[in-house]
Amino acid sequence: MKIVSFNINGIRAHFHQLYEIVKKYDPDIIGLQETKVENSLFPKDGFDHKYHIYLNGRKSHHGVALFSKKKLFDINIRFFKENSNEEHRVISANIFFQETEIQIINIYCPQGENRNNKIKFNKKKNFYKNLIKYVQKKIFENKNIILMGDMNISPEDQDIGIDPYHQNRWINLGKCGFLPEERIWMKKLKSFGLIDTYRKRNFFKKNKFSWFDYRSNGFLNKVGLRIDFILVSKKLFDSCRSSGIDYSIRSMKRPSDHAPIWAFFEI
Repeated sequence: MKIVSFNINGIRAHFHQLYEIVKKYDPDIIGLQETKVENSLFPKDGFDHKYHIYLNGRKSHHGVALFSKKKLFDINIRFFKENSNEEHRVISANIFFQETEIQIINIYCPQGENRNNKIKFNKKKNFYKNLIKYVQKKIFENKNIILMGDMNISPEDQDIGIDPYHQNRWINLGKCGFLPEERIWMKKLKSFGLIDTYRKRNFFKKNKFSWFDYRSNGFLNKVGLRIDFILVSKKLFDSCRSSGIDYSIRSMKRPSDHAPIWAFFEI
C-alpha cells in the first residue's frame, strides 16, 4: 500500500505536481491539503477514472481531499465535537485493504500565526485538543489509524532548518511552528501510540524538510521546516517498509511551498 500526503497549496495552481505524483508513485491513497476550491469546481479530469475522490473544499482557503483506488466508506467531515466543517480542514474515511480495516484521517491544522494572536492561536490549540481526544478514542477502540496531513508543527530539533539564533528569535517573538507548547501538543498526540513513519524510518537523517518559505527562497537555501506527517498506529507501522519526502516534486516549476511525503506498507 502506497500513501502520499501533499499540501498542494491550490489544486488548480499546482495540478501539474499532482499529475507527476500519480505518474511517479501510483499511490493507493492520496491525501491533499489546502485544495482551495469548492467541491463542484475541483478538477477531477484525468484522475476520476483511476481514483474514487472525496472532497471537503471551499473557495480560496483551506480544503482537503482523499483519493483512493478502492472505494472508501464512512466518509466524515465532522468528526470533532465542534463543527470543524466550517473551515474545511478535516476528512476521514475507512478502507478495507487486504482484509485489514483502516481509518484514514487527513487534516490541515491551523497555522496559529503567533501566541499573541489569541484568536488564531486558540483556534490551533482547540483543534489539537479535539484531535487528541479523537485519536485517543480510536486507539482505545483498537483501530488501525493513518493520520496524515499538514500538522503545522515541527516537533523535534532535527525538523527545524533554521539556525539557532533565528530559532530563539522566532520563539521569543511567539511565532508558531515550534513553540514549546506546540511541541507538547504533538507529543501528546503521539503518546497514545501513533508513530511518525518518516522519523522512525529515517532516524539519523537531518536537514530534510517538507515546507519552504517562498519569500526567502527557502528551498534553494535549504532552510525549511518538517511540518507534514504520516502518523500510524503500531500494527500498521510494523508493516511500514519505507517513508520519505520528495524534493524532486518540490523542485518543479511553479511549485507548492510544500514537498509531498510518502510511506509504503506491505499489507
